[in-house]
Amino acid sequence: MKKFLIACYRIGCWVVMPVYILCALSSYLSPSVCFFTDALALAFPFLLLALLVVIITALFCNRRLAVIASLVLLSGFTNISRTIAFHPFAPKTVARNGNTLKVLTWNVFFFLNDHELKNDTIGNKRREMINLIKESDADVLCFQEYLSYFNVKGLVSVHHILDSLGYKYSIFSNDHIYHYNGGTSHIGAILYSRLPISDSGRIAFHNTQEEHAVYADITVNKQKVRVFAAHLSSLGLYNDTTNTSENVYELSYKRKGSIARKIKRTALQHEMEAHMLDSAFSHSPQPVIYCADMNSAPTSYTYATIRGNLQDAFLVKGFGLGQTYDALSPTLRIDVCFASKQLTVEHCEVKRAHLSDHFPVITTFAVTK
Repeated sequence: MKKFLIACYRIGCWVVMPVYILCALSSYLSPSVCFFTDALALAFPFLLLALLVVIITALFCNRRLAVIASLVLLSGFTNISRTIAFHPFAPKTVARNGNTLKVLTWNVFFFLNDHELKNDTIGNKRREMINLIKESDADVLCFQEYLSYFNVKGLVSVHHILDSLGYKYSIFSNDHIYHYNGGTSHIGAILYSRLPISDSGRIAFHNTQEEHAVYADITVNKQKVRVFAAHLSSLGLYNDTTNTSENVYELSYKRKGSIARKIKRTALQHEMEAHMLDSAFSHSPQPVIYCADMNSAPTSYTYATIRGNLQDAFLVKGFGLGQTYDALSPTLRIDVCFASKQLTVEHCEVKRAHLSDHFPVITTFAVTK
């Protein structure tokens, strides 16, 4: 039995190492070459953990294996540096002044689809979301999966609430506008600002959700900054199963073919969206701030392409894994705030508020000419 366990351990070690190396390539493999590169990106943190277990256990029983595994570990340095932030002593708050810009980005999940005026009472989660936004005191808000109603009797208008909080300027993606009970509902990505917007625009992704990124030029300390807000393609594997009683495993088995096609399609859409955004950043006449729900891990090709030479605010001032999606895995940091190197990241925080299915990311920048 002992020999069998030792053999299983050795086999496990020699399986983990090549798979780890494959996952370490995730940020270099484009979806058009390897459509499951996003899956490799998602798997990387777990393979990293498995490899660390191999190294630690091998130190006690096989030093040669420990050395080999440590060398293998180094092959994933780039992915490690994008997965974990190492700033435990970064300041929790920073002083605000005339040259700072505070930005909040958040996938608000349609404000939980609860817009009824009769539910607007203490303890209502939508109200708590508004309170969090108010308390953040951000200059700019970037929302994904935003929903607001206009002139619909009995329903709260989030837009009017934010307007009353001082967010007088906005640019909306116009993804979906529907007529509803004499009024309209607006769904998409939106950027709100307390500061005047001097220029703005939309970028059509031409994805299956017909989504757009939006951008706006905002002046801080006599310096214009171009802020982007975007929501990249979602997988949408089970969007049509809201009322089904089948569990996810049964559905996945029945739909294995369609799921594989959706994964491939979304990966290719991410590649297209990434190159469009990278082009928009490179042609921007102003320093850039990019806020988004990426629907992709920091170890992905999508992340690497979009980030390019930009700073990842969480990696500059954060600590740990920085989970932003409140489900499935603590490794899912899929909401980001990137910035040009002309801007100084003074503070970045993932606010662990269990309201939407995502956590908001709040970042403060120093803007100098």
